[in-house]
Amino acid sequence: MDWSSEAFYISRLKISELQELLQFYLSDIYEHFGFTEYTAASFENELSGLLREDMSFFDQSVYYVIRHRITTEIFGAIRTTYWDREAVLPIEKLFGIDLKMVLPEKDNLWHIGRFVISRRLPINRISFLKKILYNAFYPVFHFGSGLIIAECDKKVILTLQKLEIPSNILGASIEYICSETFPIYIESNDLSTFISVHTSRYFSEDNQQDLHIFDEIKKTQRNKGYRAIAQDAC
Repeated sequence: MDWSSEAFYISRLKISELQELLQFYLSDIYEHFGFTEYTAASFENELSGLLREDMSFFDQSVYYVIRHRITTEIFGAIRTTYWDREAVLPIEKLFGIDLKMVLPEKDNLWHIGRFVISRRLPINRISFLKKILYNAFYPVFHFGSGLIIAECDKKVILTLQKLEIPSNILGASIEYICSETFPIYIESNDLSTFISVHTSRYFSEDNQQDLHIFDEIKKTQRNKGYRAIAQDAC
């Protein structure tokens, strides 16, 4: 069954488009939760913080965005990051969690972020939601022995449960960008039902290409680690 739309499409995000994405991300969340108590200065300050964070992770990440075919306006997004275990993740800063102390031992650690689907997307919202989740989760499932780490809105946790994706809560919630947000992790083997059910409909060449992208990211991180060990030995 074809899930695609004549009016909208999904594509990877370029670094030159990052600020555009984050402006959409922040504006859409404010609109979704009816948050109006902000100024142009406070919006720019929050946007700058998000931009600094995403710039630090961009080379380790793949982003997907939903765009209108004519206007190219963004209507949704998601980011998958292969964590090098050195960069400080948002979950560590926001919740004060020492991930080394609380996570099960796994070979591959991932971070999912910037997940948003605009309510203004007029058609196929569920199909687009499943497709960008599939894109984000496919490499995690493929590489195996992994965990997804995320800061997750309560409603998103419920959505994941409906999709038969269980999550593990690491601590108490906080209010973050207008919503009740929990620190969570998801084990890669718990994605098996979601991936198997949706592969026939949502798998594409992009998903195969993502495996090569993350392979290169992993190699770069390993080589960086080897150089650091060699320098310490000198």
